[in-house]
Amino acid sequence: MPASKTSTAELALHFIETRVDPTTSSAGLMSQLAHRQELITYWDIQPGSRVLEIGCGQGDTTVALADAVGENGKVVAIDPGSPDYGSPATLAQAQAHILSTPLGPRITFQFISPLLYLSTYTGPAFDYIVLSHCIYYFATPSSLPTLLASLLPHTKTLCIAEWSLHASSLNQVPHVLTALLLSTLESKRGEESSRNIRTVLSPAQITSAVLSTPTTSTATTTNPSSETPTPNPHQKFHLLKQATLPSNPSLEDPYWETSYLLRTREKEIALLRERQRGGFVSESEIVDVEAYYDVIEAMVGGLEGGV
Repeated sequence: MPASKTSTAELALHFIETRVDPTTSSAGLMSQLAHRQELITYWDIQPGSRVLEIGCGQGDTTVALADAVGENGKVVAIDPGSPDYGSPATLAQAQAHILSTPLGPRITFQFISPLLYLSTYTGPAFDYIVLSHCIYYFATPSSLPTLLASLLPHTKTLCIAEWSLHASSLNQVPHVLTALLLSTLESKRGEESSRNIRTVLSPAQITSAVLSTPTTSTATTTNPSSETPTPNPHQKFHLLKQATLPSNPSLEDPYWETSYLLRTREKEIALLRERQRGGFVSESEIVDVEAYYDVIEAMVGGLEGGV
């Protein structure tokens, strides 16, 4: 199992951040990069590999992948988001910063729909395709099986990381409930949004989607001695390994998402009332949502040190 060539502190400097000292990074950024390094160690990404990353965002997993594949490897990182999405740095700003670092030559960023990218891709198969904490951003649950069917011809190794919905301590329970409530609110919205959590799937649901990915008549594989795709009607994904990894206690995602949920409570309830007047949401559904809010707020208020 290859170890990361770069320390977390060194790797974090490839990521955009406002720094008082240009040689140090915040604890929050360090925890994000350490988490990505742990994922890549678990996936056993090999030096010299060609990797496609789906939903790369600002590139925190991308820099860890670029470090793992080394100078002879390549990471193609794609995201369907708008280049001006994100704060305090936009996706475009964060990606441009990464490209300006020594890891830049190993990376190609593209703002493009994964389905569009895959439908026009004619190159050799990727050694790995990575989905790292991007499934929650999907517009609907059906987005995952649709994407998986498009990925199948282009790799033999699919690496997925997503929050497990498992709380190993009391402090983690509000984040689990927050994710479920945000997904519930999205399902009642009636129109697509750009919120961070839109589709929450459990590990069992994700695994089921992967293993039941349908083989299509157009499924292909790449001959190792040629870049010309050849038909492979029996290709399918198989589960090699699966684990629930402990999350870094300094990760700030629970705080960001739970505080956002509680800050926007009045606005979300008002939107549900509008949907109720149109006959799309019932009073019982709104009562259930308000109970969720009450439980999460009470739990956060009772925790030492917050979420």
